[in-house]
Amino acid sequence: MTTIDNKILTSAIETYRHYAGQPTLSDIESCRQDSNDEILHLTPYFSTMDLVKLEDLTYTRSFTYSLKNHQLLFTSNVTPINKNIVRRLASPDGQYLALVTKETKGEQDLYYVQIWHDEHLIFGYEINDSKISPHGKILPKNDYGSFFEWSPDSRRLIFTAEEKRKPLKSYFTAEKLDDIGEPASIYRENWGEQMELFETSVVCIFDIDTKQVKLIENQPKDLYFGQCTWTTNPDEIILVAFRIEPYQLGIIFCENRSTALFKCNWRNHEWIQLTEFDQLCRLYPRHLPKKDNEFIYLQSDVYHAHVQCKRLILFNTETKQEKILIDRIDNVNYSNPTAAPFTAEWDTQFKGLYGSIPLRCYSSDGRYLLLPSFCGSRNVLYIYDFIEQKIISLDSPLGVNTSMIGLAVFGHYVAVNIVDCRTPFRLYVFDLRTLNKKDKDTNDWYLIVEHEFKKEEKNKIEWNLDRFFPDNESIPVESIYVHVHDTQSKRPLMVLIHGGPNSTVTLNYYIGVVAYISLGFDMLIVNYRGSVGFGQASIDKLLGNISKTDVQDCHEAIRRCLEYTEPSRPVILIGGSHAGVIIGRLIGEYPNEYTVAILRNPVTDLLHTYLTSDIPDWALAQSVNGQFDFETGRNRLADTSLVTYLIERSSIRLIDQIKTPVLLQLGKKDKRVPCSIGLRYYECLKANKIPTKLYVYDSNHALSETSCASDCFVNTVLFIHEHLKLSS
Repeated sequence: MTTIDNKILTSAIETYRHYAGQPTLSDIESCRQDSNDEILHLTPYFSTMDLVKLEDLTYTRSFTYSLKNHQLLFTSNVTPINKNIVRRLASPDGQYLALVTKETKGEQDLYYVQIWHDEHLIFGYEINDSKISPHGKILPKNDYGSFFEWSPDSRRLIFTAEEKRKPLKSYFTAEKLDDIGEPASIYRENWGEQMELFETSVVCIFDIDTKQVKLIENQPKDLYFGQCTWTTNPDEIILVAFRIEPYQLGIIFCENRSTALFKCNWRNHEWIQLTEFDQLCRLYPRHLPKKDNEFIYLQSDVYHAHVQCKRLILFNTETKQEKILIDRIDNVNYSNPTAAPFTAEWDTQFKGLYGSIPLRCYSSDGRYLLLPSFCGSRNVLYIYDFIEQKIISLDSPLGVNTSMIGLAVFGHYVAVNIVDCRTPFRLYVFDLRTLNKKDKDTNDWYLIVEHEFKKEEKNKIEWNLDRFFPDNESIPVESIYVHVHDTQSKRPLMVLIHGGPNSTVTLNYYIGVVAYISLGFDMLIVNYRGSVGFGQASIDKLLGNISKTDVQDCHEAIRRCLEYTEPSRPVILIGGSHAGVIIGRLIGEYPNEYTVAILRNPVTDLLHTYLTSDIPDWALAQSVNGQFDFETGRNRLADTSLVTYLIERSSIRLIDQIKTPVLLQLGKKDKRVPCSIGLRYYECLKANKIPTKLYVYDSNHALSETSCASDCFVNTVLFIHEHLKLSS
């Protein structure tokens, strides 16, 4: 390496080390107020990176806050969370702690369950202990495929685990035929990307009173139960079931799978099916705390887009009647639709419900329900008022130029994380009793703790919003331009294009964004039509139109940014997954306009994706707006028009027009966009003598582990500088 190369490498390493070491607020373990409602006790989870061990780090800190004096009274030291902890959950009353830990001895993983009361270990067992444990390993945290929940009275713990299996023995070494068990080589289906561990599930319950763990019997064998909520009856739970047959597709981030709701009495081992497996996906049930036989859930349609604008449904378990509390929003009307580039203001109209519902979502009196969502390119919070039967926007005390992430409701308070492009976290608490006040007052918000960069470092980052309406329609494209304050130099423009496509990149703190800006780049974040947060019409617009509508939107967003700033600056494209469709088309259709392309687990071949991905229905829905049929499955190859169309819309088809240097970063364990897709693309680039480099990681689709994310960042910086230097 030259002296300049060494400087670039050193700068990339030190910059990433600095920003990756900043903590972000990821969740909250416990939050409660004292009996006099004067003192708050909160214990959030924080996340950071250890770049020595190359590990993700999670830790807790406890805060004691005086509501009366608006003053932080106590802050604890950091308590690191051991990486061997599979599950950790405090009970609602704060007196119990349930832990599941994993230890590796030789080639065997051993799982241990512990129940603590204050500082005393009151119960524990190893899951292979047949005298105590009726289940296999306890499944790790996953929003779709597992649960681990204390009952509201803190007397019972319900959880999902693997079905217990016989130890595997060879046909030739087993002393008895009954000892053989299921062969190790037999194929076991799972739920795909990031859920390879999720094969079978049994529902178990631990009873504090009897100190026993039991399997809930009579569970339907052809179903997989992935979500649950306790009812007001301590013997009953509501569960979400997925069908196992005829075979399993991926479910993570796929909120368009047919599901059914069940009610289970764990004492009587009685299972009652509440809904059919129909054309609806029902997820995130949350039972009302003060109403018998009523719970809410989020509903979307089967097939179509994997993430949609959802309906909030109230379900009565006695009558089995469903009532829509909040319906879908198709679109909204915007003021000043012809604003000049990057002069748009944030639009605060309600654009629908997206995402999930926190487990602790109700006020203690049952009146208020916390609903996190997106509003355009921002995270926002809404409160549903069951008495007034209306939805209320919970506005940030810092104004609309921030995003709000709801953590939990406790008593009549809600814990909120308020973020922006330069602030990793601000932990606030809001008093819900003031929600309906006519005159809003920031004194109703309590700042517990916030992250602080040095003033000169924090103030140098700014952002502007752009919004435009392609094709003379009313569906917007939004982009956020994040840049350095008052810079005079011609900095390269890095364009971040999200995957999905039904996702969004919001006004938030991203390690990569602030690190790239610190290294001399400006960032453009594009939310094209098909992104969530803009109404169902935007999501539907992209169905059958990928590699056309999304490509057009991103190209125009970039053009507007160059017009607003400096037209001759170099442009770098970066993105993964569905962004491969867009970036591959951009560098193929506009071979002289983009300087470098960075692709992570990209979709470059739609036919290959249809045949090999854990979600083949995605390729049909987004490419031709078609429905996936389990009977025909991937066997649509006789439909030559479909095959032809998938090939025509694939970015690999434009490989001979590409001139842009391409960096590929792939995960060997990726089931969503299998590694072979990116590998074929790399081979074609090399054959055409296009400058390219490929890195392969022992990771999945997300490439999110510290070891992967840090390496990807540095390799990206080196590749960009190499080819910026050559093209300058």
